[in-house]
Amino acid sequence: MRKAIRCGILVQLVICIAVSSYGAETVKLRLLTAAYMDDKGSALKRPEGVAFDEKSLLVVADTGNGRILQYNFNGDRLAPLAPLVVPQLPYPIQVQIDPQGEIMALDGKSRRIVRVTPSGEFKGYLDPTGIPTSGTVVPRSFKVDRKGNVYILDIFSARVLVLDPSGKFQREIPFPQKYGFFSDLAVDGNGTVFLVDSVGGKVYTAKRDATAVTPFSESLQEDLDFPISIASDSRGRLFLSDQNGSGIVILGPDGSFRGRQSGMGWKEGLLRYPSALYISDNGTLFIADRGNSRVQVFSIIQ
Repeated sequence: MRKAIRCGILVQLVICIAVSSYGAETVKLRLLTAAYMDDKGSALKRPEGVAFDEKSLLVVADTGNGRILQYNFNGDRLAPLAPLVVPQLPYPIQVQIDPQGEIMALDGKSRRIVRVTPSGEFKGYLDPTGIPTSGTVVPRSFKVDRKGNVYILDIFSARVLVLDPSGKFQREIPFPQKYGFFSDLAVDGNGTVFLVDSVGGKVYTAKRDATAVTPFSESLQEDLDFPISIASDSRGRLFLSDQNGSGIVILGPDGSFRGRQSGMGWKEGLLRYPSALYISDNGTLFIADRGNSRVQVFSIIQ
């Protein structure tokens, strides 16, 4: 069993972290940098969300401190900028950056999505409008695509809501009849939606304009413990953040298992109860290393 084998392996970190992909191509992660503090030297506390504007701005949901942190990323270094503290956002758990450069964040207490400028100005809430079906909207996660459309993982009404940039209803995708617990979603450049079932250890998908989700992978319970976040790269691969297993699992474009990276630990390059992932267009992976109260940045090789 892969899980038994994984538990017996001592992870070693030198320059790259590479783990066997059991016969498939090996994906390597090269550690670039990590951030532990804000611009005043105050420590991060259990960060849960990360997002990048594809230029130089990295934003972090510094959840335990109730604020959003900003960093300038130049390829191998994170330079802290002034943090954002917004009264309407006391417990940020997810962050995104829309095409206009505004920051969108999900508050874990109110379960509302807040709009904030990079200077910290509150721009209002993103409240869905025009939804034709009844049901309370309780976001667990959300993503913003390249056109500014918003995809909300609505765990109360068991659906994915697709909204235009203003929050107007576009369509909804119901969850399948049988599933465990969906914790996160991803949207690739083609508009394909992916859902990760943390309890079932499985990934589901819905093509662009689809009205239903279908299984994308077989059960991955032999390869991970509790996947909590999902992101796609430019090659069509999926990266899953395994919270309880403290690692990263990679799936190929066909849903097949392609390997596992990193492991439990406090040294840089290792993870401890990781949360959200973000993968940039050029193959840089940002991860909220929640248990270690830091953000780590890796280059994806191959």
